[in-house]
Amino acid sequence: MKKHTVTAALAGLLVLSSAVPALAAEVKPATGIQVWVDGKKEAYKIAPIVRNQQVLIPLRQLATSLGIPLDSKHITFNTARQSTTIRYDQATVVLVSGSPEAQINGIKVPLSTSTILTKQGITYVPVDVVKEAWGKQVTWDPASQTIQIGVSNKDKVVEILKSFETGDTKAAETWISKDQYIQHNLSVPNGRDGLLLISQLKGANAQVEIQRVLQDGNYVAVHYKESIAGKSSIVFDIFRFDSNGKIVEHWDNIQDSAPANPSGHTMIDGTTQITDRNQTETNKTLIRKFVDDVLVGKNRAALESYYNGDQYIQHNPLFGDGVSNLKQAFSAAGSQGASFGYDQVHMVIGEGNFVLVVSEIKSPNGSSAGVYDLFRVENGKVAEHWDVVQDVPAKAEWKNTNGKF
Repeated sequence: MKKHTVTAALAGLLVLSSAVPALAAEVKPATGIQVWVDGKKEAYKIAPIVRNQQVLIPLRQLATSLGIPLDSKHITFNTARQSTTIRYDQATVVLVSGSPEAQINGIKVPLSTSTILTKQGITYVPVDVVKEAWGKQVTWDPASQTIQIGVSNKDKVVEILKSFETGDTKAAETWISKDQYIQHNLSVPNGRDGLLLISQLKGANAQVEIQRVLQDGNYVAVHYKESIAGKSSIVFDIFRFDSNGKIVEHWDNIQDSAPANPSGHTMIDGTTQITDRNQTETNKTLIRKFVDDVLVGKNRAALESYYNGDQYIQHNPLFGDGVSNLKQAFSAAGSQGASFGYDQVHMVIGEGNFVLVVSEIKSPNGSSAGVYDLFRVENGKVAEHWDVVQDVPAKAEWKNTNGKF
């Protein structure tokens, strides 16, 4: 379950005026194929082609329609290797003529067919790279000869959340499945109609300040601050998409905003840039083991091994920076007879240097709480942490029966 958020992979293009490489192919452009990008019909002077029942797009034109810079800072061509290297949006992408794969941040990604450099010096790429590399929805309708390249799943989520500010339900109606939407916020009825209650926010002076958006396969997670009628909360949302690009499931965790912690950090500020996307799976494995060892409590003696000395930025409102403060918190809980420990990990979502873990803590009296921990990893160590904790309401108060997790 892997997505590569890379606009650059769409821009593997250059019209060559020098020697034609040996792999240059003779192709016949298809006739009548329409290309729509984000709802706009593109007027391509050079038509797409169809090879092995796969549609390939002329990248120079597609990149232009998507606003990707065509300068040498972003795109370079190696004649000897017959490759195009693109550096854009925190990503480095390599496309090689004749190869049925792209290299995205060092990871080899299979394509439906090979990238093609024609004898006319035009670079074509399989249209599925748009989905694999940038997370956009791509549909090909052979009957109407139409390619639809739609809004990315990240952008859909942002559009829905920002609509809280206006109370406009259009984005929710467009991107949320009408019949299959599963709601895990226990204060909201199941189904899409429950979320359409955002229309009631109109006039409530709602504000949504989005800080971090992660995508892991069909999952998009968002970390943001929400203010409604003067009351602010810190929120994590997780949305699951189906293969048609519709949202079919939703989880969240919400906590009232708190003042800055002893080190001056809030629950939402700090690093936002996503890097090291080629390390996503490695970082997810690291954080899952950290949670098991330290937060679940299987091996708390290993705590310090997960950090670079005492260098650790903490956004929990109760504690300051540094591993030493974390150790003191565990020690204080132990001295007070508290047996702190997570009971179950339900979900791990990551993109690059960020990993979000959804866990559950149960109390002796039978109640439980959801804990969403977001970690930033740097050079194989835990470097920064945010969290949101929310009690699970009593079952009698649930407005749907799907459960918190």
